[in-house]
Amino acid sequence: MKAWLVMLLLVGLIDASVASSAGGDSFSQWKAAQQRAFQDQMTRRQQLFRNMLSEDWTAVTAEPGQVRDPFPKPFSPPVKDGGQKPLAVPLADDMPEVITDPVPLLPQQGKALVFLGHSLLAPEWEWATVSDYDSPKGLVRGYERLTTTRYQDTVRWLREQRRGLALGDWGLWKLVQAVSESGHSTDGMQATVRQWFLLSELGWDVRLGYRQSKVVLLARTAQPVYGLAYYPVDGLAYYDLADVISAGESLLIHGQVSDSQPVDFAFYRHPVTVPDLQERQLRHGDEMLSLEFDRELVRYYQGHPTVDLAFYFAAPLSEHVAQSLRASWARLEGRYTRPLDKLNALMRLVQFGLPYETDQEQFGREYYQLPDELLFHPAADCEDRSIFLVQALRLLLKVNAVGLLYPGHVAVAVDMPGEGDRQTVGRTAWLVADPTYIGALAGQTMPAFAGVIPEVIGAPVAGRWSSITSGGAGG
Repeated sequence: MKAWLVMLLLVGLIDASVASSAGGDSFSQWKAAQQRAFQDQMTRRQQLFRNMLSEDWTAVTAEPGQVRDPFPKPFSPPVKDGGQKPLAVPLADDMPEVITDPVPLLPQQGKALVFLGHSLLAPEWEWATVSDYDSPKGLVRGYERLTTTRYQDTVRWLREQRRGLALGDWGLWKLVQAVSESGHSTDGMQATVRQWFLLSELGWDVRLGYRQSKVVLLARTAQPVYGLAYYPVDGLAYYDLADVISAGESLLIHGQVSDSQPVDFAFYRHPVTVPDLQERQLRHGDEMLSLEFDRELVRYYQGHPTVDLAFYFAAPLSEHVAQSLRASWARLEGRYTRPLDKLNALMRLVQFGLPYETDQEQFGREYYQLPDELLFHPAADCEDRSIFLVQALRLLLKVNAVGLLYPGHVAVAVDMPGEGDRQTVGRTAWLVADPTYIGALAGQTMPAFAGVIPEVIGAPVAGRWSSITSGGAGG
């Protein structure tokens, strides 16, 4: 009896061993099948990208942000021959209210967000989270999981919104960021990884950098960005657009696939908004311009990376600023007979109608304003005034005008007859016009820059405007 029991026990152990072995083989086969299915779902580009994430990481140290102009700006603008003082910066009670993002309307399904005044409904995009993104291995796992989600619907929707809302790269960047943060965990690291994944799928050259528990999104841009730390990788600059790192900080940064494109921050066009209009008047004596601007555009451009001045001079006027500028000028233009008188009138309205403050005083950093921003914020320095004056002259007087870049200052040159100081633009001498030299007429240079030869910003070439300088500016 005992012998039979021993024999049965041995048979049972053998069967269990065989079953365990078979089960192990089945699990291995299942795991391999799952891996093959996963690989089949990944595109060729994603497979290359995943392999790169597994192997290609480099330690890089951040370089300090580039400074556009080391020369200090004046804290107050000079006044011509002791004339009328410029407009003072308004008291705190009279300043424009701070613009905040509106609260989104919540529909029944999907992820709602308000963007440019539109209530947008992004596709549902569910994903499994990974808790340890702050390591290369964790990132590979996270990337693999994201490639198995229905991200294609979100990427397709983002491209549709880009076309429908006329978004430039800056607008698409902001929309991707909003989608990555909308309706999900408030974990900033996971939102950064989602943003990085979507931007990569859209074809942009973005990378992640790691340091301990910090994950930083880095981007290669089509033009230099000023004031932000960057990482030199493979001879190219990758910027920390969120401004969360400091010069000298080292990160582990992954490689890149070859077909990725830089982010272009030029102002080719303004997006389609649901306008949030506000009015501002520029006055001098009985001369007045009553201008409308769009607060949605002010929201849109908040945080825009600061690029070369040439891009601001080349930017188009927004629809509402242009329309109100034409209408208001039409009521005023009949007072003046000569083009030079019209130029001086526009200069006076900018000189006396806008309070002066340096960017450091108003924003705490160097920041160039487009016209909608200039009309919203209380004050404007020399770059902002010059950008606005050049665009107004092109629109209203149909004349060629460019920026003049001095050490610590920006003024304007106009292709117009008249007596006074001139600067060479191309092969001709253009009349100097300084909207920051209070009370000055066209042809009068600010005394501090008498005899100084400036660089030209935005010279006309074959009927189009292009930069012939890569310089920055002062105020």
